Amino acid sequence: MIQTLERPSDAFTIEAAIAKFGAGKVLRAALFALIARGGKPRPLDAEQLSDHLRRDIGLGPAEPPPEPWSMMR
Repeated sequence: MIQTLERPSDAFTIEAAIAKFGAGKVLRAALFALIARGGKPRPLDAEQLSDHLRRDIGLGPAEPPPEPWSMMR
């Protein structure tokens, strides 16, 4: 069984944040969030994943498996 809690949700708007905290603090927080976020995220490259992760998302191995006779000595 999953427990669900009923609680009222407040509608969050910029106007409500400015009314509650003031325009200066909201502007400072927004500028800090933009600066601290850093640059753009790098694009995802499936070639850099291990074979285990590639298999988890449905991709084949990055390179073919070794030939069976190459393991024999």
